[in-house]
Amino acid sequence: MANPRIIIGLDFGTTYSGVAWALSDCADKPEVITSWPGGGNRTTPKVPSTMMIKCGGRVNWGYQTNYLVGDNIRGMKLLLDEPQNPEYVASLIGAGILKKSRIPAVTLTGMYLTELVNHTNKILQRRFGPAVEEMEMQYVLTVPAIWSDKAKDATLNAALKARIPQRNMTLVSEPEAAALYCLHTIQPNSIENNDVVVVCDAGGGTVDLISYCVTTMSPLCLEEVAEGTGDICGSVMLDVGFKDFLNVLVDDKHLSSKSCELALRYWQDHIKPNFASDQDFEEETHFVPLPGLKDNRKIGLQDGFLQLDGTQIKKIFDPVVDRVKVQIIYQVNGARAKKKPVKAILLVGGFGSSEYLHRCIQETFNDIIVMQPPNSWSSVMLGAVQHGLEGNKVKKRIARCHYGITHTTSNLETMAKFPNANKYWDDLEEKWYIDDLGDVICEGEPIRMNFYQRRAVNEKPIFTCKLKICLRSEAPERRDSGVYKLCSLTSDLSSVPTHFFMHHTNSKDQVYYTVSYDVKMTPQSASIKFELEFNGHSYGEVQATYFE
Repeated sequence: MANPRIIIGLDFGTTYSGVAWALSDCADKPEVITSWPGGGNRTTPKVPSTMMIKCGGRVNWGYQTNYLVGDNIRGMKLLLDEPQNPEYVASLIGAGILKKSRIPAVTLTGMYLTELVNHTNKILQRRFGPAVEEMEMQYVLTVPAIWSDKAKDATLNAALKARIPQRNMTLVSEPEAAALYCLHTIQPNSIENNDVVVVCDAGGGTVDLISYCVTTMSPLCLEEVAEGTGDICGSVMLDVGFKDFLNVLVDDKHLSSKSCELALRYWQDHIKPNFASDQDFEEETHFVPLPGLKDNRKIGLQDGFLQLDGTQIKKIFDPVVDRVKVQIIYQVNGARAKKKPVKAILLVGGFGSSEYLHRCIQETFNDIIVMQPPNSWSSVMLGAVQHGLEGNKVKKRIARCHYGITHTTSNLETMAKFPNANKYWDDLEEKWYIDDLGDVICEGEPIRMNFYQRRAVNEKPIFTCKLKICLRSEAPERRDSGVYKLCSLTSDLSSVPTHFFMHHTNSKDQVYYTVSYDVKMTPQSASIKFELEFNGHSYGEVQATYFE
C-alpha cells in the first residue's frame, strides 16, 4: 500500500508567516503548526517574518529575534516585488518598518523559507517518526495575486534555495486560497449557487482582492467575475502611520531608535489588533511607552508615557482603511458592469480580522453582506492545503494582460500594411522579414505557440524567444511602445535526433536546418507553466527567465 502524501501550505507573509498541512487520505483534517522556536509556551498559527544573521552565518528567525540585540531583517516579501512598488518600499524603509540588506531579496527569502521548512519537517517527524521519510511532500506556496510574474518567479527561486524540489511545489494566489477555505467553512446557505462574492485578503503588506461567481457550492466551482486588484495597504501601513504620528507629535531628533521600537511594539501588540472605534474604546486612553523624553503635558507625554486616545488612533487607521475601500469599490463596480451584483464581501487575513475595518466596510457597502469567516488569519494557508488536495476549482479566469510572441513574416501584404517597420535580411533563407506581434494568449486552458527556427548545421538546436505582454484592452497587431518584454523562453531540442529536422541548402551552398516546435503555455492560479513539444511529444519544461 502506497504511503499517503503530505500536502503542505506555506503562507509566506510580509509581517507573519504560517504553515498548514494534511494527509492526502485525511483531507478533512488539516492541521496548523502553532509552536515555534523562541515562542516558549505560546501557541499561535503564525510566526514573525523576521530574521537575524549572526556571525558565522547562524540564522535566528521568527520569535527568536524578539529579544536579540541588533537589526532584524524584515519585510523581505515586499522586496521580491520592489521594482513594481518603489514608492511604498521607500516609505517603509524611511519609517524603519522595512530593512534592506546587501543580500539579495531572493537569497534572504530562501534563508527564511529554509528555517520554516526545516521546522515543518521537525514537526512532521515528531508526528510520524521515521515513516515521514517515505512520504512524498507536496508544497503549495501562496503569493499575492497582484504580484508581477517576475516576483512570483522569484518566490519559486527562493523556495528552490530552501531545497523544495521544483516538481513538488506549486503556487496559488492568496485570495484564491482564502476563497477555497472560506467557502467551505461559512455557515450553510450563506452563499448559494450563482452568488457573487468579493474576497478581500487584507494582510500585513498587501491587500488582494478577486471577485468570484460561485457556480456551484457542492462540488465547489468558481469563475472569476472581475480582474484581481490590490494595493500595498495592509496593516504595515498602519505602523507607518503610527511612526509618522510620533515624529510629528514628538521632535524626531529627540526620539531614540530604542524608544521608537518600544512604542511601535506596544502599538502592534496592544492597540492595532484591538481597535474597534466604539464608544467605550474612544473614551479609553492608552499609555504608550516612550522612555527618555522630557515631560510635555501639551501632547500628553508624562513620566515616559504618551497618552493616546481613540480619536487619534482613528486618524491613523482611516487613510489606510479608505485605500482598502477603493479596492473593494473596483471589484463591486466591475461585477456590476457585468450585471452580476455582489452578495457578500469576505474579509480574510490578519488585517481582515480587524473589527474597525469590518465596521467601516459594512457602513460603506450597506447593501452587501460583509463577513469575517472563522480562522481568518489562517485561511490562506489552509486554502493552500485544500488547493493541493483538490486541485483547481476556478474554471474561468480573467486575463490580466495580452500575451504574445514576436514572429517574423515575409508576407508582402503584411509588409505593405506596416511600411515603417524595421526590415532585416536573413542570410540563410535569403528573405526580408519584419517583426509582427503573434497570437494573443488568454489565461485559462493550455495554449500552444508554434515556433519556426533555422540554424546553421554546426549550431546546437537551443532556441530563445521573448514572450511579450500588453496591458491595453486591445492587443496591437505589431510591437509598439505599449508592448513590454515579460520573459525569455529557452527551448532545448538537443535530445531530438537531428534527422527529424528539415535540412536545406541556399544559393551559397550553405547548409542549414529548420525546425518547427510548440511551446505549451498553461496559465495557472499564480504562475505560468511552459512546456516543450516536438512532433506531438513532450520534451520537458521550457526555461523562463524574467526581465526586470
